[in-house]
Amino acid sequence: MFKKLLIAALAVVVGVGVVSGTRLGSHLRLKWNKAQAWAKEQVPLETDIERLKMEVANLKLEDERYYDQVARQEREVVKLQEKVNKSRQALASQETYIKEMRLALAEGGQFVTHKNERYDRKWVESDVRNEALRFLADEKVVKADEENLNLRKETLAMNKAKLGGLAVQRKEMEAQLLILERELAQQRLREQSSVVVDDGRYGKVNKEIEELRERFALLKTKADLRGEAQKGSIRAQEERKAEAQKLDQAIEERFGKLDNGKKLAD
Repeated sequence: MFKKLLIAALAVVVGVGVVSGTRLGSHLRLKWNKAQAWAKEQVPLETDIERLKMEVANLKLEDERYYDQVARQEREVVKLQEKVNKSRQALASQETYIKEMRLALAEGGQFVTHKNERYDRKWVESDVRNEALRFLADEKVVKADEENLNLRKETLAMNKAKLGGLAVQRKEMEAQLLILERELAQQRLREQSSVVVDDGRYGKVNKEIEELRERFALLKTKADLRGEAQKGSIRAQEERKAEAQKLDQAIEERFGKLDNGKKLAD
């Protein structure tokens, strides 16, 4: 059973690898990228701003971990510095001993005197060789430790500088998010204003009213033309004169006659 599952898993892996290198794989990646972009566009800007504000707040919670790491790093540097100092002191002592014994050997004789003690020359020569070999080996170790120490010191200095700048970076992030939030709120207000006051519809209605008025004027003009054509110009004038006389009579009855007895002009 396990063997069958392993073969099926390998088949899936191989199939994915084959598809990824074909046109179908390219189209699938394109659709996936578009789907990701579409999903990202569906998130409101306000929501993304709130999310980033939360992320900045979470960054502050990680300060304790960073301080702990840098503190441990500094302790390692201190310990390594102490080790290098002790090694250097031991090397200096070894070097002094080797130089003194070599000077004593240079005097010649079967015996060598060192600190009021006499030693066989051959034994001293052998001891000096052994001490020199150990000194050269220890010196290489100390140099390697010193290089490691210098590297750790540089890294510690950079981390301390970064640690001191974390709060400043968070303040800058918070300021940028505040500016974005304010600008976005202003943009939303502008969008709402353009939706509430839509004067374009008023212009459309006014235009339709003017068109209606023109149609009515045209209809009235056509009616007047029909009336004059049917009655003739003389008859139309007589009718207008009769209408004027009726109006003069109504005015006299309501307001009285004129003092000079004259009527209103026709």
